[in-house]
This record gives sequence, structure tokens and C-alpha cells, in this order.
Amino acid sequence: MLKYFFVYFLLFLSFFSNAQSILEKGMPFVQNYLPESYGNHGKIWDIKSAKNGMIYMASEDGLLEFDGKTWGHFKSYRGYTRSLYVANDSTIYAGADMDFGIWKRNKFRKFTFTSLYPFKKKIGGVNEEFWGTYQIKNQMVFVSHQNIYIRSEKKLTKFSAKSRFSNSFFVNGRLFLADEKKGLFEYDGIQLKLLFSYPDKSSLDVSGVFFNGNSLRIITKDKGIFEWNNGRLIPIQLEVSSVLIKNKVFSFITLGTQYYAFGTILDGIYITDLNGKIIQHINKSKGLPNNTVLCMNYQKSGKLWLGLDYGISSVDIQNHITYFYSQDDDFGTGYTAAFKDDTFFLGSNQGLYFTDWNEMGNSGSGNFLRMVEGSEGQVWTLKNIDGNLYCGHDKGLFILEKNSLKKVNNEYGVSAITPFRKDYVLTGNYSGIFVYKKENNTLKFIKKLNLIVGAVSQIEVENDHTIWINIPNYGILRTTVDASFNAVNRQIFPDSNFKGNLPHIYNNNGKIKIVTSSEQYDFSYSNNTFSPASEKLQLPLINGKLSGFYIPQKLSAEYNFFPIYNGFALEKLNFQDKNRFSSRLIFTKAQMFNNMGNFDLEENQKLPYRFNNLRFVFSLPNEEGVEYQYFLDGFSKDWSVWNSENKIEFLGLKEGTYSFLVKAKIGNQISDVKTFTFRINPPWYRSLYSYAAYLLMIAGFFYFLKKYQENKLKKQKLELLKKEQNALREQAEKHRQEMFFEKQRQLENEKNNLKEEIKNKTIELATKAKEDEDKNRLLSTINEKILEIENNPNISKIRLGEIRRTLKTYLETDDHTFEIQMDELHQEFFKAMRKKFPNLSIYDLRLCAYLKIGLNSKEMADIFQVLPSSINVSRSRLRKKLGLKPEDDLFDFLNNFE
Repeated sequence: MLKYFFVYFLLFLSFFSNAQSILEKGMPFVQNYLPESYGNHGKIWDIKSAKNGMIYMASEDGLLEFDGKTWGHFKSYRGYTRSLYVANDSTIYAGADMDFGIWKRNKFRKFTFTSLYPFKKKIGGVNEEFWGTYQIKNQMVFVSHQNIYIRSEKKLTKFSAKSRFSNSFFVNGRLFLADEKKGLFEYDGIQLKLLFSYPDKSSLDVSGVFFNGNSLRIITKDKGIFEWNNGRLIPIQLEVSSVLIKNKVFSFITLGTQYYAFGTILDGIYITDLNGKIIQHINKSKGLPNNTVLCMNYQKSGKLWLGLDYGISSVDIQNHITYFYSQDDDFGTGYTAAFKDDTFFLGSNQGLYFTDWNEMGNSGSGNFLRMVEGSEGQVWTLKNIDGNLYCGHDKGLFILEKNSLKKVNNEYGVSAITPFRKDYVLTGNYSGIFVYKKENNTLKFIKKLNLIVGAVSQIEVENDHTIWINIPNYGILRTTVDASFNAVNRQIFPDSNFKGNLPHIYNNNGKIKIVTSSEQYDFSYSNNTFSPASEKLQLPLINGKLSGFYIPQKLSAEYNFFPIYNGFALEKLNFQDKNRFSSRLIFTKAQMFNNMGNFDLEENQKLPYRFNNLRFVFSLPNEEGVEYQYFLDGFSKDWSVWNSENKIEFLGLKEGTYSFLVKAKIGNQISDVKTFTFRINPPWYRSLYSYAAYLLMIAGFFYFLKKYQENKLKKQKLELLKKEQNALREQAEKHRQEMFFEKQRQLENEKNNLKEEIKNKTIELATKAKEDEDKNRLLSTINEKILEIENNPNISKIRLGEIRRTLKTYLETDDHTFEIQMDELHQEFFKAMRKKFPNLSIYDLRLCAYLKIGLNSKEMADIFQVLPSSINVSRSRLRKKLGLKPEDDLFDFLNNFE
């Protein structure tokens, strides 16, 4: 027995190893779930958590499952579910009305129930309700008011109550049962043993049992706390005892090794230390939807779950953020805070409040804050400068003196107070920036900074010469302040340059950042621009945070301050926070879908192609500030960006094997990758069977094609023989005719050659005759002149001159015989060229003729009596007129022209 106690004790310590302390100042965040949010399933009678972070609840309408976002509901019996035991992530034992059994998760992540209760109707008119479900060693124990049932090795054993079991408790591996009349019993795995009887034969309504060292302490509903030690039951008095007796304890659990939680009927929950000192008190006036706590469960993520008479609540007791809410609007919404002489000052929308720092716990009730006299109105900022507390108020700038405010300046709307240089202070007002000098333990107004207009919400000092200014709905300004406090060299960065709402300036050890509701930016001093931050600030998750307040206000070395709606929040620094990965990343849903509907998907399943649309839902159960990143191997090119969405759909995937990978991140911590593998089969027309059928069809086609070709070939061979015989006859006749026509062509060519030769000879004779005639005419003229000279010597000189001029003229007259002859020979060529190229001149036609017969440029230059270069120019112009390309040969063109 001692061995098992030691094992369970070690497990107990390791399970709650992170529960080192619960903050006393302020209240942990409370998240409420009203019945309509979880399907109106009635009261919650038991709550248990699984190792993966899932929460399971025994409701009046079945088993509830919750991952922090989505509710699952399972029911397989008529009665209420009363108790649960979570064996592992996939196995849950449940006790219900007239039934108990086991919930098993199937391959589709859905639970199915198997009843283990041997009776299906009332026994002796008794309706058994199973309020306790436990595991002791290898036994499962189900407890009703009348009996306990032990299931071991598929055998069921029953022990009856001595009178009636009012309650049961499982503590440090030991099962205790409270009998209404007989006392407290223990089931040791073999039998029921009576530990003690109630004193004076009066019954104790036991609500809880826990160990304090070696002593067993008993918590009663309305008679306080007792201790059983050395055979004696003794009442003990703790700080919490009186309130428990007054408010009636209904449920109890231990929170790690240092705290207890008491759920009452009349006043919510009380959390105490081991000595009974009240650390936290949370009731309806502090945020719970109801004051009656029916059951509790402490999750290793640091959340305390409460099943209430109306609704469900989770209390984040291990968070380093605590909240102060304005009850009945007693102090309003906090905007700023400061310390002075161990006094906490709060500036809100209603005024300036103060309290002793040590009075800021949450163990009591009522308002602990008191208003500073004359501070009514909006307080924007508080600043402790040289031991003086300055208050930026909508009515002006004030200094705190003996718990009252003294006005420093009447300028309205002071929303920022910033020390500058050594002896100066800058204030941001509704109308710009004011400069003050420190004098006589106060501030003296100097001047208003020029060129700065609009309501200034922030002033951040970069150095003694440069400041940053935030003007909401306008932009961020960077300006130099000269020795005379004039703004020079202003740079304006409009709000539109930044994604998200309400940009906020943050000076991170001399490096300026801009933080918005969705993005962060770094300022580059080299090019004076902002760019998305390479390393983002990890800001705490604050519920109900005021818009624009992203960066905490540092109160001290231990605390940061955050404004929230209807209150404020404190962040405890250097706090041993809860283990962020107390949950495990899981797939809560995997489905294939199309127009026919949705169908659950199991791991490594082969999907028909018509269901190639996939939906995945994943979760890091019941954790806050979680972001997810996913990658579909076989489809995605890269991991997705981090975002808080925990579901994704893939549409129209092709056939193949895929692996869906997802991981979670909280802050800088990243979980292991979770993988889901599946395969999409190809459509029927691309399946292996289809391809085999296609091959058979193709083989059959080629077989019949071959047979068809063989038959066709035989017919073709017969036809070919006939055609060959006919062809031989036709070829012989054709050859004879070709020989006949060839002889005719030869005769015709000879005839044409003779005609051409006769034509050429005729031209030559005509030319020779004309030359002879011209010579004869010349000689006759000269002869006549000579005769005149002989007859009349006096005119010899004249006639000799005439003879000389006639000879000179004859000798110098161009002989166009060649040209005339060429023109005569190429008349048909000239007609054809003029018909196709009407823009050709006589010179162009002659040039074509000379080129056609093969004369070179020098020969043609002699004929035309021009320089050879002119012939080259004429050739180029002729090519253009004929439309020839640079690569075309002019000689070939002219000789092939018809």
C-alpha cells in the first residue's frame, strides 16, 4: 500500500509541478460559457481533463468535449451523465443514471459507448445514479448511492452501502466513501473498511477529503473542517472556515501542493493556501454567471474549470496577468498608473484614485480605491519626476500635493508627460506640445512648441535633440528641437503608411518601433523609413485591452500596467508562468466532401477521386494565444504564414499520396509537427484497371487492324499485278509518243534557231547597207566640193573648210548601230518587262538587256558613255524598281523572266 501511495504521490507532484504560486493582487481572467454556447445540455456534474488538453464534462444531456473553441456532444443513454474518468485520450469511463460504461474513440475520432451496467431496469424500485467513477490499480470502480461496482478482468463485483453513500473521493490513489449515517469508509481494492464513525452519532455532510502531512482532513458542507489523526476527529479553525460554514461547501479540489479550492453553494469559489488563508475569492459579483459551484477540475495548463448551477467557467489561475474590474462603476476604466511612497495611483476616465499597495488583493469584496480630492474627470497620464507625481488631466496639468491636486497649467487635455534634456519637461496636449522648466520643485511654463498642431497622445525622446510625436488619425512625426525649443527638420509618417489601427511609438533601448493592432515596424536611421519588423515584440495576451494600448506601462521592477475596458490589468514580471505546452496538438476533424455531403476521414485512408476536397480542423486544446502553421506535402510549395485559424480546406486535389503537416506556436515556443497522411485514388478512367483495359483494347485494335491489313494486302497484290500489266502497256505507248514529240521539239527548235539566225543576218545586212550608204553619201559630197575647188580655185579655202567640218561631224557622230541592233533583238523582252513593270524607262530596258547578255559595268559604261560608278548606281535603282530583295540575284532574275 505504501509503495502505491509513493508512486501516486510522485505523479501528483510532477503533474502540478508548474503550479508554484497564485497571484494575490487582482483577479485571474474568468471565461464564462453559458448554456446556449454548449447546446443547452443542462447542468455539468463532473469535469475531467485529458493529457492532450481536451476537457470532458458530464452533463445532463450526455458527454461534452471542448477544445477551447469547439464543443462536441455524445450521448448513448437516457439518463444524466454524473461522473467521468479519463483513462487516456481515446478512452473515457462514465457513470450515469441507471448505467455506466466506457466511451471509446473510433478511427474517425468519434466516441461510441459500451454499457457495462448489468441491469436494464430498476432493482427494488431504486434508480441508481453513479456519482463516482475511478480507477484503482487495475480495477474500475463505479459508485452510486446504494452500491459500488468493481470491474476487473471483465468481471463485475458489487459492494452495498451500509446505509447510503452520500459522496466519494479519490485522494492520493485512495478511494474514500462517505456514508450518510455510518461514517467514512475506504475501499482498498479488496474490501470496504470503516475509518471512523461520525461523532456523537450525528451525520457529517462530507464535501471533500485531503491530506495535510500524515493527517486526513475532512471538509463538510456546513460544519467546517475536521482533522482525523491518531483515531480522533477534531474540528480545526482556519481563516477560511467561517466563510465555508456560512456559504456551504459543495465541491473541493487541491491545486497542486500549495493551494486548495472550495466551491460553495452561495458565494462562488475560495482559493486558499495550505494554512487556510484566502488567496482568491471569485463569485457572481466578480464575473461568474452563478454562485453555486457543482464541480471543479484543475487542468495542467493552469486553468481551473467550474461546473456551475448555471453555465461553465474557466479561471486562468496560473497566468501572470491579473485583472481589476470596476464593480458598479466604482472607479471606471483605468488609463494610467504610478507608484509614489508605496501608494498605488490609478488614473481613470472618472478621476485619480489611490490605495495602499498591500490592500490590492482579491480575497475580500468592496472597493479598495479612494478618489483624490478634486480629481474628477478624465486622467490621461501619470508621471513621477524627481519624486513629484504629475497628473495629465483633461482639465490641465496637475501636481499631487498631500493627496490633493494642484494645477500647474490651465491648458486642457494633457495626455503625455515626458522629461526632456536635463531640466525640462514636454507635455502633449489637445493642441500641441508645451515646454516646461523644472523650478522650485515644480514646473514653470516656457512656451508652446511651434509647428506642432493637433492632439498629441505620445512623446518619445530619441536624444537631446530629436523627439517622436504621435498625433492619432494624422501620423507619426520625427522632429529636431533646437536650443530655443523650435521644431525644425520635421519628418511626417502618415497613419496610412502602417497596416492596422492606432499606431503606437515604442522606444526599445534607443531603437524606435511602431506597433499597430496587427503589425510591427522598425525605423531605419540610414534611410529614414519604416519597414516591417524582422523580430517582433512578444506582447502578453491581455483580455479586454483598450485599443491603441499595446505596450505595457512599467510600474516597477515587478509589475507592468495595462488599461482594459471597465478596469485595468497587472502583469507580474519574472513570474514562473504555466507550461505553455501543457496540451498536445491534435486533429479534431478530418473530412472529405463534395456536393453529396461530408464524410469523416481516417489516417492513411484511400479516398475515391470524387472526394478530392479535404477539410482539416486541428487544435492545441484550451490554450490561449495559439497560432498555427500548416503544409500539405505533395501540394504546397511552402509552409503557410502563422495565423490563429485552426481549420483549412483543400479543393480539387489530384490523385496521389499526401501528408498534411501542422504545428502550433505560443509566443516563441513551437510545438512538434503533427502529421495526417492520406491517398487520393485516381478516377476510374485513370486507374490501373482502366489502363489494363486500355492496353487490351489497343492490342485488340492492332490485332484486327493487322488482319484487315493482311486481307487488304492480298487484294492489293492481285490488283497490283493487273495494274503492272496495264502499266507496262501504257508505258510502251507513252514511250513511243514521247519519242515522237521529242523529234517534233527538236525540229521546232532547229526551225526557231534558223529563224533567229536569218533575223540576225538580215539586221547585219541592213546595218552594213546603211553604213555603206552613209559612206557613199559622204564621199559624193566630198567629191562635189573637190570639183568646185578645181573649177573655182578662189573658193578652195572655203570648200576645204566645209570638207573638214563634214568629216569631223561624220567621225564624231555616235554610231547607234549596236543599240539599234539590241533593240531589235529584244523587242519581245521589252514588251514583257513593260507589261509587268510599267515604270521602267528606255534606259532601264536597255540596261536590263545588257545585263541579261552578260555585259559588265565597264562595257556598259563605254556603250552609254558614262562612268562605271554610274552603272552601279543605275543597277541599284533598277533593283528597287523591280522589287528585288538584297539577297536576290539580278542576273538570274532577268534570265528567268518570261
